[in-house]
Amino acid sequence: MAFVVKFVKGVRNHWKKSTFAAFALAYGVNYAKEYYDIQELMRVYCQEAALYGNAPIAYNENPRRITVILNPNANKRKAMKEYEKYCAPILHLAGVFVDVIQTDSEGHAKTLMENIPDTDAIVVAGGDGTLSEVITGLMRKSELNTINLPIGVLPLGKTNTIGKSLFPGGDYLQNVRTLGDASLAIIKEHKKPIDVMKIEVLEDNELKGKTVYAVSSIEWGPYRDAHAKKDKYWYFGPLRKYVTYLFNGFKDSLSWSCRASLNYTVPCEGCKNCVSAPKINEDLLWYHKVLPIRKPTPSNIPLTINDFCQEVHQKNVSTSDFAIATTNTLKNVNTIPRLTVNLGPSSVDYFNFVSEGWRTEVGHDRNVSEVIQAKQIEVVPNEDKKIQWFSIDSEEFEVKPVKITLLPKAVSMFYLPT
Repeated sequence: MAFVVKFVKGVRNHWKKSTFAAFALAYGVNYAKEYYDIQELMRVYCQEAALYGNAPIAYNENPRRITVILNPNANKRKAMKEYEKYCAPILHLAGVFVDVIQTDSEGHAKTLMENIPDTDAIVVAGGDGTLSEVITGLMRKSELNTINLPIGVLPLGKTNTIGKSLFPGGDYLQNVRTLGDASLAIIKEHKKPIDVMKIEVLEDNELKGKTVYAVSSIEWGPYRDAHAKKDKYWYFGPLRKYVTYLFNGFKDSLSWSCRASLNYTVPCEGCKNCVSAPKINEDLLWYHKVLPIRKPTPSNIPLTINDFCQEVHQKNVSTSDFAIATTNTLKNVNTIPRLTVNLGPSSVDYFNFVSEGWRTEVGHDRNVSEVIQAKQIEVVPNEDKKIQWFSIDSEEFEVKPVKITLLPKAVSMFYLPT
């Protein structure tokens, strides 16, 4: 009893030191628990991967070979460290031959796709920007608007819209669980088709032909501009994503008004008008010079015709928030492929700008005044002396007239069934 009384008096007389010691002890205990939980979780993933690595393969088969396109600058240069810590052990234990190619600049991933080595799959280790570059490079090579190689994604970037949609994680070990699930999806070879947006510039001769492909969204407006400025407030630490809306609510540098003319066609389940037959090289049909037979017609070309498929609708919009998204992040996989155009209020005051921005940062959707569903859409911005910017899969592009075409199920990506 005397010891307890002495201890209490000591804590009371040295309360500052005691408080600091209590916080240090709590931090140490929490760190030790988190480290233990991570090691246990990785042990489970590695054991499952080892089952695939120990399984025999046929004598006439080679081990799987995948090519990892790694952006070492992603997520504040943490991508390489996290890949080696959480992804590489799982892939190697599964007996997969991994060829890692690092990007060294913006746009390098597109260049790498021009001479991609022989591989069974391409895995993107980075964020939305790196994924968009890889898909853009592969789609520019394709003549059929599809990619034959399956694509994997390891969500190692600052923004991982598709990665987090395919592998949501869960608890406070979300990052480790997400990377572990993404690695196992590559090993197990579960694949699902996703849609792609084909984005073409209409009125700039220098940019014509430099088509960009995206799988997530296109954003335009003050929320996009504020989000792009977030890293400038790094000295606020984890609060910077909230501070950026407080500090930019009155600035004219943001695109407060998005005015444009829209020409669009509505979504279609698939008819003869919107599903074109692939070109047939008659030189390959050696027998057509001898036997008068009909050219083969692909069985996947529908015979029905939708009268409204090619009808063009026009609309002038003036909004404070403009976004075009694919269905790739939706949980309902049976939805008809479409582009969803979300239009926010025509104007926004400071209070609503801050509150809506904060809602976005905690994972909620912003308020939408109107929704337009489209299959193809032309966005022609009204002339404005001030330079404005799109975010296409989190990468900046100057606002110009563009045509956006939906390519349904153009890419096959690895995922884990629920």
